[in-house]
Amino acid sequence: MKDKIKAILIIAGIFVVLAVLFIVNFFINRIPENPSGTVGNTAGNLYNGGYFCEDSDGKVYFSNSYDNGALYVMNANETEIERLSASKVKSINTGGDYLYYYMSDSSASSGLGFVRRVIGVYRSDKDGGNLETLSRDPAGTLLLVDNYIYVQSVLDNGGINLLKISIDGEEETVLSEEKIYPASAYNGRIYYNDNTNSHFLYQLDTYTGATSTVVKYNMWNPVRQSDYVYFMDILENYKLCRYSLSEDKIEVLTSDRIDTFNVTDNYIYYQKSSDTQPGLVRMSLDGSEEIMLAEGIYNNINTTSRYVYFQEFGNEYATFKIAHGGTEVSEFDAAFNAVPISE
Repeated sequence: MKDKIKAILIIAGIFVVLAVLFIVNFFINRIPENPSGTVGNTAGNLYNGGYFCEDSDGKVYFSNSYDNGALYVMNANETEIERLSASKVKSINTGGDYLYYYMSDSSASSGLGFVRRVIGVYRSDKDGGNLETLSRDPAGTLLLVDNYIYVQSVLDNGGINLLKISIDGEEETVLSEEKIYPASAYNGRIYYNDNTNSHFLYQLDTYTGATSTVVKYNMWNPVRQSDYVYFMDILENYKLCRYSLSEDKIEVLTSDRIDTFNVTDNYIYYQKSSDTQPGLVRMSLDGSEEIMLAEGIYNNINTTSRYVYFQEFGNEYATFKIAHGGTEVSEFDAAFNAVPISE
């Protein structure tokens, strides 16, 4: 009888230990929820590849063009630059204690006569550690809003889905089979233009999942900022405009056709499209104080709190920069100097 009781106690003790270990493991590995209102990156950056992303602590995570797009981190003033991963990344988002990004290529792992490519959507600690796969599908871009990642996922058959993936990777939902580019989020809503038919402006409520029409006007790459939505006007030769939500009014901000743009708290940066005088231009949010910063053709315009970074079209190696409010263009030497020397 005593042996039987002893056996029961041992078994019960094992179950208690296992339960405790399960609970401890659950809390250790649980991904904490992000603060309400979390948005992983700015719309302007994501429309331009999402190669730079600044968090609330002033840390800038970026894809270093001088190191084949490897993931780096630095202070906003470009000090304390550190390499986090050799993988080529884009669409960088940050929220809470984690980074979320698309790995478009990799140093890869090789062996047994093959190279394993590891493209997909990933989450990692902010030091680059504890890398977790959230999706292995090719993606056009991704956007973190609160506790979900919205991914423009490219299917094997060439189709495109909008996926909603929880930050712990446990939930995945197909929200739409339309070609939606998630980049601009404001107050829990994602603003996007229809890419299939009308190019009207729509919004997706991330709380309810409902979609609705905002305005029936042809827009490209909408950026919601406060009362305004900045966009490229498809019917008017891709001029830069802004739409006032409160006044239901559209203002034309440029006489130029533009190729791409980015909006900050004080400025708009855009690439002027011209056969004779193309260049990177800065202006105020209302279209005033327009100034040519650099002649030539540029793309991948990304901004942080201190600088705007950009590249020359056709040259993926060099990155240039200019301070907000400044006019002096220089190369991103700090990133070049931070690249490890191959032995």
